[in-house]
Amino acid sequence: MAQSERVRPVHWLISTLAAMGVFLDGYDLNVISFSILLISSVYRVSVSSPLYPLLLSSGLIGMAIGGVLFGSVADKIGRKSMFIIDIVMFVVFTALSALSANVFEIILFRILMGIGIGADYPVSSSLIAEMSPTKNRGMLLMYGIMFYWLGVLVSGAVNYFVLPFGADMAWRLALGFGAALAVPVIVARWLMPESFRWLKAAGKDREAEDVAKKVMGEGYIVQSQKEVKISDLFREYKWPLTFVLVTWFAFDIGSYGFGFFTPTLYHELGITSLKTIVLFGTLTAPFPIISYLGLMKIIDRTGRKLPAIIGFVVMIAVLAALVPLVKISPLYLLPLFIIYASLEQWPGGLLSFSYSVELFPTKVRGLAQGLATSVSRVGAIVGIFAFDYIKSYGLVYGVAFFIIVLLIATVVTALMAPETKGMKLEEIEERIKGEESN
Repeated sequence: MAQSERVRPVHWLISTLAAMGVFLDGYDLNVISFSILLISSVYRVSVSSPLYPLLLSSGLIGMAIGGVLFGSVADKIGRKSMFIIDIVMFVVFTALSALSANVFEIILFRILMGIGIGADYPVSSSLIAEMSPTKNRGMLLMYGIMFYWLGVLVSGAVNYFVLPFGADMAWRLALGFGAALAVPVIVARWLMPESFRWLKAAGKDREAEDVAKKVMGEGYIVQSQKEVKISDLFREYKWPLTFVLVTWFAFDIGSYGFGFFTPTLYHELGITSLKTIVLFGTLTAPFPIISYLGLMKIIDRTGRKLPAIIGFVVMIAVLAALVPLVKISPLYLLPLFIIYASLEQWPGGLLSFSYSVELFPTKVRGLAQGLATSVSRVGAIVGIFAFDYIKSYGLVYGVAFFIIVLLIATVVTALMAPETKGMKLEEIEERIKGEESN
């Protein structure tokens, strides 16, 4: 492998710093999926109240706004600047949500916090894709999205250790700890280099060459980035955009709809000990991390499409087995969710940190990923509200809803997903543009 094509320590460093926003997303979303049990008891919010799913989805609502709002901003002002802005937003509004005096303040501040995290997805994934060696781009992208579950793992431990402080203080400490974790990330990201592909697209050739030399090594040539207008995204890249939007929307319905309600399902199925529910959540987290490590090993050899389809099939199989098994014992929900959470990472990681950035040009990559992030979070919100409503008629109906949606995602992936392994971003761009014109 040529000097410019090998993975260097700087690639791991850039990917790690980029992934910290995803880490905070995993931490925060898992914190609220458990903390809602405490918040609802303190403020007397019943599961049947519309406020319950609104509390669960408030951060996702913000992400739906932030993704599309700031994705295009990142294309204009650069990845690095947006990187710092969105983490500052996370710190401020997460801290305020931990200090909230009522449910409505929690919802408001979590929406504003979510806007910051929603902005981070298009920036972090774009930066990793644009700064990675071609032959290992998939591995580094999956490494980045893996940090979501590292955040889940940390949040499970924090949830467990704050429980002795009592219901009202425990959820505040858990949310506030997330804000504290983000503070050093602001400083570290300030020291990061800007994407050399973005610099080249912005006409800053000398800076682009300097950064590329430091990141990729001597002799690396930064290819010219095509001039692309926003309208071109919807005209010349409409089919890959349609694939990503439809599939990621459907995936998030099943992923967040089921995942966010898992602590609530434990409680409703008869596991009333909060410590046990937290422990179950913490025990789940290492398995998706292991799944990502496996995906990192194979993605640049097997490609993206096959692992995505396998993941969808396993998700559907687990849901099909769920209702009969939990009728025998609610404890079956733990191994079932471990399998579900582990294999959902394959299509989920590929949609959120591979397809959503690899298929689009540098000039509109942030916008494309931001739009996809927003649409996916709308899917997550739909999943949470729909499952909450449908399962009131019986768990079997809620599960059937997810199976139908995930079947659609599987079919769309099989028919429309392109393969991007081993191709430079510029080569993918040219191939898609050529296919669209035929």
